[in-house]
Amino acid sequence: MKGFQITFLILLGCALSTQAIRHIHVYAIGYEESIIAATGPFYEFTEEVRLEESTEELLAEYEATSEEIRQLRETESGTEIYQLRQQNAELFARNDALSLELNERQTIQREIRDLWIFSVAGLVLIGLGSLLYGRGHEWIGVSLVLPGFLELMWWSAPSFTLGGAVREYDLLLVNKIVLTIISFVLLYTLWRLANRRRMKAGN
Repeated sequence: MKGFQITFLILLGCALSTQAIRHIHVYAIGYEESIIAATGPFYEFTEEVRLEESTEELLAEYEATSEEIRQLRETESGTEIYQLRQQNAELFARNDALSLELNERQTIQREIRDLWIFSVAGLVLIGLGSLLYGRGHEWIGVSLVLPGFLELMWWSAPSFTLGGAVREYDLLLVNKIVLTIISFVLLYTLWRLANRRRMKAGN
């Protein structure tokens, strides 16, 4: 059991520390633009909507541009969609940029929600496992503690983004850094408690 616990401590400690370093680095550096800037209305609008703090305003604007596009399609029902796009390039580009940014923000907000839902489930498993371990059911306890920590490690792992939702992504990074710190504290606290229990049993 001791060898298994040492292996578990080393592997999980390595994974959490490398993830923590990456999150802190990304949070400190922030979103980095490409050296070669893309051109065109879509890319210009994309940069503009990323800087908008209010998601409600973006949503209202997206609904307004979508309504304009719907009316265009009704009045120009005989015109192909690609022709409408060419004739109204800025309107379609702005609508596309708004759609992309809103989807990215929603995706990250869902990830933050799920991060804490599954992390709480992981913490419950760790709590139950620790209780059973402390009462002498070592293997049963470890069988719950291990998946609990794996949940914490999974949800504190790096996330990928398309580059939008900058503020939401920063918030996600902060949440992951906090979760990593909680995981570290729990991991080494449980390690010390297991060592203390082993020493008492040896006496």
